[in-house]
Amino acid sequence: MTLAPPKPAPTTPPVARDSFRFDLLNRATAPGIARAVVTDLMTLTGNTELVDDIRVLVSELVTNVHLHTDTAVVRLDVTVHPTSVRVAVWDDAPRSRLLSLPALLDDGSGRGLHLVEALASRWGVYRPNIDTRRRKGVWFALDRGGSVVP
Repeated sequence: MTLAPPKPAPTTPPVARDSFRFDLLNRATAPGIARAVVTDLMTLTGNTELVDDIRVLVSELVTNVHLHTDTAVVRLDVTVHPTSVRVAVWDDAPRSRLLSLPALLDDGSGRGLHLVEALASRWGVYRPNIDTRRRKGVWFALDRGGSVVP
């Protein structure tokens, strides 16, 4: 029997992150509550430079869920990394479709995902239950100070 040498200690500490989850009733008040929650969360975690953009993006995505789905609950997942913040807005509406780019900009609506495209460092769609279409989420990331985290 041969013993392997011990693994060297990592040269860099693991990246610290904090994760938060909020469930909101899908009511007309959900976008305003989501804005207030992320504003306080960004302030408390030292990400005040991201407050304006994150408020707009969260408001747009939560509003989309409220207007275009019949889900009872909107889930908001926020992960704060040292160099970025990642947010996902989930709905459990089984028959809802994901609104996509390009949207009609002349009818007063359809600008939400264009704002996400313009303001977010990265964004995309989660469809973990693609076969049953029981859940979907739209996520975005905002980088601090030009940093990029995948």
